[in-house]
Amino acid sequence: MTATGTKTGEGDSYPRPSSSDIHPASCLAHTVGLQADIADIDKGLAWHYDQIALLKARRNALTPIRRLPNELMIRIFAIVAVESDTLFNLRWTKLMYVCHHWHGLALAAQPLWGFIDLQWHGLGRLFGQLRHSGAAPLSFKMICHEHSSRLCLDVILEQSVRIRDFELCGEAREVYKLIGRLTEYKFPILSSFSLHSGSGRDQLQDDALKDLPEAILRLPSLRELRLTLLGFPWTSLSSLTTLALHQCHDSSTTLPQSFHGLLDMLSSCPRLQSLKLEVTIPPPLPNQVYVTVDLPALAKLYLRDALASCEILLNHLRIPSRATMEILPYTVQTGAHIRGVLVPIRRHLRAIGARTPLMLKISRPDVGYCTITVYYYTVPRTPFDYDPDCPLILNSHPETEISVRQILTKVFKALPSASITHLNGRDGSGVRPVTWRAVILLLPALHTIYLGLGTGAADCIGALRDIETLDPQHQKFPRVRCLHIRFGRRRDRNTNPIVVVLDALEGFTQMCFANGNSLQVLKFDDEFYNLSEQEHILERLFPMVGEIRWNKEVYDPVRRKEQLPQREAERRALMAELGIEGY
Repeated sequence: MTATGTKTGEGDSYPRPSSSDIHPASCLAHTVGLQADIADIDKGLAWHYDQIALLKARRNALTPIRRLPNELMIRIFAIVAVESDTLFNLRWTKLMYVCHHWHGLALAAQPLWGFIDLQWHGLGRLFGQLRHSGAAPLSFKMICHEHSSRLCLDVILEQSVRIRDFELCGEAREVYKLIGRLTEYKFPILSSFSLHSGSGRDQLQDDALKDLPEAILRLPSLRELRLTLLGFPWTSLSSLTTLALHQCHDSSTTLPQSFHGLLDMLSSCPRLQSLKLEVTIPPPLPNQVYVTVDLPALAKLYLRDALASCEILLNHLRIPSRATMEILPYTVQTGAHIRGVLVPIRRHLRAIGARTPLMLKISRPDVGYCTITVYYYTVPRTPFDYDPDCPLILNSHPETEISVRQILTKVFKALPSASITHLNGRDGSGVRPVTWRAVILLLPALHTIYLGLGTGAADCIGALRDIETLDPQHQKFPRVRCLHIRFGRRRDRNTNPIVVVLDALEGFTQMCFANGNSLQVLKFDDEFYNLSEQEHILERLFPMVGEIRWNKEVYDPVRRKEQLPQREAERRALMAELGIEGY
């Protein structure tokens, strides 16, 4: 120990002061000085942060997008929200976090806050959007069930004077409770009304079932009406542009609903642009004379009902030649069943002013049904896109392959099939080779076929090979010049359907080459490069085909071999850059 009482040891360069050497006054002064220094530093940092923020704001103000008027920027926000389908889930609000200016503009875009979906969010979200929407019109979506918040529905109905679009679905008990309250509120700007009664209707007493009141249907601004499992007075409709009914009865009469009543309802809405009827068309009475209803503005017609009801309604509607028709009748199992409904379809597709169909699609993924679709274009689109250029979708339920051929034969004869040059068979895995031959025979201008991965593709290619054997000069069958095959992800690693398709394709190309009818173009859409394992087959196909495209690139085995060292070097360089060895 030293004289001051501190312990010195190895590494100590100065003595430690004892507690008796530390004065409280000096410690306090030292602490106060430190706090003052820290405060000065904080003030300096805050000043510099303010300057940085000002500089960023000045810099942002000089960018081209900041020079756009606020009204145009809000319009851009609206376009982004609509195109990305984020109006109701509010994901468009990510734009608010770009900068303070955009945050203010988003809050000022009151109409965008008026799209309210209460499926997943409660009162907090509801009150927030009502506050931000100001006085803008409101569009509501809600699912009602027994445990849903009654307060949410009360708040919505209190905003009835601002509601423009109202879509509500849920349990039947809750939907019928709402119907009883609708007449208590005013809806001066309501233009679109959708009410769908769900499960539990059969469990309700008769006194709990309520029909939609006539006062709602006669609202001055109502233009779109969609109802499911609800009754309403058919005589109360007028001025609608969209009408969609699913199992809806006529409550204006105690008598059974009649086909006359349906025609009268449609004639009261001459401006209809979209008509959808599901299990709502009354059965026609024999020996009755019905008027023909003219719908000059109709763009889309959807019918799903009994075959006789669909047939007679089509015969008593006059619609534009460019209107699209989706006809899904029940119990169409043979060619004899579909003969009657094809008469108005043929008249529609061959009317003056009708566009020329170019592509036909056959969907038969299993033995349950077969759907024929006609298109005005030649490149398949995704199944989720709305298709305004699809003049006809016709469904059937053939039980045997013979019935499939009977139905397809009658449909093709009703269509203007002489102009169809493209056939989409990607969903035709349930179509057999003999049916493919019958289909190709009925399409004299066919030159391109789209196929997918599966037995349907192999069967279609097998049918093409049989045609080359039976008719090498193509005096009876058309000559297919282009095959477009799409390979998706393999689901089962134990089987390899690609080999089956390629084997059938090799046999077909060999037959064409021997007959002097070489396939002009062979295209492969192979997102996952499944053909990499079977490239030796492509090498064998190469001299027998005019051009092979693999993922939009022209396939040339000689060039690929020449480029192999370069690609290998690039791959090794990338692996080295990523720190991966042994590959």
